[in-house]
Amino acid sequence: MAEFRADGLTWTDERLWPQFAAHAGADPDALALIDCDDRRWTRRELYGLALDATERLAAAGVRAGSRILVAGVKRAETLAVALAASACEATFCPYSPKLSEADRQVLEVRLGHAAHVMIGADGAIIVAEAAPQGRTADPRDRDTVLIGFTSGSTGVPKAVMHGAAALNYATRACAAIAALEPGDSILGIVPLDSAPGFTFTAHFALSQGRPLVFVDPWDPVVAMHRAVAHDSGWAIMVPTHLYTMVEAVKTGAWSGTLPLRAAAVGGSAMTAELIADAERLLGVKALRMFGMSECMGHCSTRLADPLARRQRSDGVPFPGTEEEAFGPDGAALPRGSRGQAGVRGPSLFLGYAEGLGAGQERRSRDGFFLTGDEIIRDEDGFVTVVGRIKDQIIRGGSNIDPAEIEAVLLRHPAVAEVAVVAVPEPKLGEQACAVCRIREGATPFAFTEMVDHLEREGLSRKKWPEHLLIVEEMAIGATGKLDKKAMAARAASTLGRRA
Repeated sequence: MAEFRADGLTWTDERLWPQFAAHAGADPDALALIDCDDRRWTRRELYGLALDATERLAAAGVRAGSRILVAGVKRAETLAVALAASACEATFCPYSPKLSEADRQVLEVRLGHAAHVMIGADGAIIVAEAAPQGRTADPRDRDTVLIGFTSGSTGVPKAVMHGAAALNYATRACAAIAALEPGDSILGIVPLDSAPGFTFTAHFALSQGRPLVFVDPWDPVVAMHRAVAHDSGWAIMVPTHLYTMVEAVKTGAWSGTLPLRAAAVGGSAMTAELIADAERLLGVKALRMFGMSECMGHCSTRLADPLARRQRSDGVPFPGTEEEAFGPDGAALPRGSRGQAGVRGPSLFLGYAEGLGAGQERRSRDGFFLTGDEIIRDEDGFVTVVGRIKDQIIRGGSNIDPAEIEAVLLRHPAVAEVAVVAVPEPKLGEQACAVCRIREGATPFAFTEMVDHLEREGLSRKKWPEHLLIVEEMAIGATGKLDKKAMAARAASTLGRRA
């Protein structure tokens, strides 16, 4: 086991299983989990469930370096499978239970996993062994403990590979930033089916011996009651979560002060008023955090930062992490310049898996990962995200790939051209609007017909646009390409939306 240090922060590359096992051995009757049904799981019980899951995985041919595809439902059994994967020195690969059948089949064909695990409604752990000839032989697998899936620009998900040190670093940095005490629990609001979602809930709690409090389905009043009842000290959330919590106070549905020492908020745009309201109405310091699946939580505001700074900045890099703005030539720009965010540090991913994004990584000449986001880093070192180079729509913290939706809409017989663009939305940050030009002689269609088409084509419901705008002409840029910025502005104006 290697140990690392940076600016007062210490972490190791130890896997999850030995960390949790040490906590379980020290105090087996300590609380490990409050599940969605309010069932209290001790470390002893979760440890025993993990041992049973380990035997099941081994019987299915899971070995060191194997990948395990797992439905990421919020249950104790899912945590047990994650611990079992770690015990086997295998890779835990959670996916969304809401994933469409077509998207799931892409993973089944391309991931190269040794087993696919699903959790039954009764808590049964169902292990399906995969064909040996299709299993991965990627040499990076020996160092990979987690693969998270994120939207790809081609419609094929990207598989983001992370090592143990990255997970330990990111969560210990957050614990330090929030000044967590040993007994503080982690409020598990976000889904488990992404690299940050799993890391900042399950790994955070299990590796540090903290109770994990699940919340699912999302209900702001239930979440706040559970936070109070179980002394939750930290949570990661998207602005939608914080917005609905604040609204619950404003409408009288909840009153009181949350015990959260800090709430990390990221994934989409948020207003300055939301940060102020969280502090005034909930008693919570909301810390804007800049991170992504490829480099989890690498930049954050701090508790000591004044409100004005926390409202308008995404903070400074974590200890040991470097972040700068880069120009089109891949060179770092002077402080105060607007450019593409480049990050280099301990939470950076190992790369994308073969067949699921490999080769799409973009780095600067100095090895900084280029994120596709536009930032300004000021003279004091504070980073502010000001836009995105990537053509992605971020709705409530979830990335929506316009190209995938456009490809499906172009299969509609009446559509000649289409551009899916982002429009502002106060609660979610952004929504999607399909701007369509109809073929000559075809009959314009209504929103409901568009939705019916998307459903027939098998597009996941979470990717459907919320709006439809039929136009006679598409906006064209100087290069002859569709001008999405102009169409996004037109859509926002038509819908009466302002950024």
